[in-house]
Amino acid sequence: MGATKHRRHYSYAAAAALVALTVTACGGGGGSDRSGVQSVQPGPNGARESQSGQPLPLPDMAPSHDFRMTDPATDALSTFALDIDTGSYTRFRDAVNQGSRVVPSEVRTEEFVNYFQQGYEAPRDGLGVSIDAAALPFRDGHRLVRVGISSPRPESRPDVDLVLVVDCSGSMDEAGKMETTKVVLRTATAALGATDRVAMVCYSTRAAVALAPTPASNRDAIDRAIDGLYPDASTNAAAGLTLGYDLARSMHTEGRMSRVVLVSDGVANVGDTSAGGILERISTQARAGTNLISVGVGIQDYNDQLLEQLADRGDGWHVYVDTAAEAQRVFATGLTGSLVVAAKNAKAQVEFDPQAVKGYRLLGYENRAVADENFRNDAVDGGEVFAGHTTTALYDVELRGGVRNAAFVKATVRHLDASERPVERTGSLRDSECADTVDQASPRLRQDLVVALLTDRLMEGPWSQWTSASDLRELAATLPAAVDEDRDVAELARLVDKVTT
Repeated sequence: MGATKHRRHYSYAAAAALVALTVTACGGGGGSDRSGVQSVQPGPNGARESQSGQPLPLPDMAPSHDFRMTDPATDALSTFALDIDTGSYTRFRDAVNQGSRVVPSEVRTEEFVNYFQQGYEAPRDGLGVSIDAAALPFRDGHRLVRVGISSPRPESRPDVDLVLVVDCSGSMDEAGKMETTKVVLRTATAALGATDRVAMVCYSTRAAVALAPTPASNRDAIDRAIDGLYPDASTNAAAGLTLGYDLARSMHTEGRMSRVVLVSDGVANVGDTSAGGILERISTQARAGTNLISVGVGIQDYNDQLLEQLADRGDGWHVYVDTAAEAQRVFATGLTGSLVVAAKNAKAQVEFDPQAVKGYRLLGYENRAVADENFRNDAVDGGEVFAGHTTTALYDVELRGGVRNAAFVKATVRHLDASERPVERTGSLRDSECADTVDQASPRLRQDLVVALLTDRLMEGPWSQWTSASDLRELAATLPAAVDEDRDVAELARLVDKVTT
């Protein structure tokens, strides 16, 4: 029962439709010359080029949002890989600020929630688990349950070899995408230490090395390479990633970290590929320690699913950068923690007592589901959690009566430590420990209720039939004062006001 519900299941028809849509919309990916001769992005320094013509493989297609409650009498376990992505929220923010349509299929509740501070206590090592809950004001007998997972704060890190893979195709000439890309690149490289190294690949029709491995202290060489990037021709992201991973492998030195950062709008020639294609390559390199960070840019012509799934397959994380301030937040303030893996192959399993619970629903994590029986199977991939990050799972839980002192939910988190040994930590919650009203809940749990109500409304979910837009606005308006005028939360309240009026 649990295996069926949690097994990843995707539609090949949907995959084919996305291939057709992408190729049609982009003329085969970006800007091929009508004569049939494709121009090549030249690489500075007489760059060598990858001639790979393999199309970028389509990632797993995420199932549509499922709003059904699950009866714990038939399936008491909810199992998923951990995820620290935030790209869905920043893309929503950019769409609202630009006056663009918010696409429901791009709304991932967990990424909205992950964007915000949660107030969890950081563990000394491994992953910490906490559970709290509050009564839902619009559904008698229901609780919003928050399962919080936190990693240790970053202290120091080994030197890093950072390979930047940059989309230089024709689609990057739109809506300031290349300008945003250069801001990202300058911010990320400026935050590196003097003993770190950076290299850069640019790709359009072909891929080329735009910057050979260079000490991060050589700002002039790095800035010249970034300044020399320009949009041109078609898109061959597979060639770019292949060359990027080749470069990362050539730079490998014992005792140093290796990371690949892809900066793109995700618009690419995508299609079927062999088992030896780029997705398998990304997975293999991730297992060897080279994680992938995908950075999305551009509100128009953007492939959200591709970039999110590439990061998942690369055991990394996905962000969307809409402003210079966001680039600073991700790559300057939090770069060290964003590079250090605190927990490998991390999964969560949440168990609901059928004697106390009528039904439950996980909000988000649709494409991170794991079969229940694979929770302790370390051959089945989980997610990586980086230092100083948190990840949160929210549940709508309907309780039975008379269970105040019974533990109705138990959450277990499992990961591999630096020695590849499994570590598990568990937390549980009784109804008597839940806040009876929203006002009595912690400010950060109230914040998460606002986020969940927002994503439900964006996706036309079930909560919208019991709550109004004005209810959401009023609840959001109380948040900034409750969290010491947190700028991100103040911005959330402003965005809620904008999309509900």
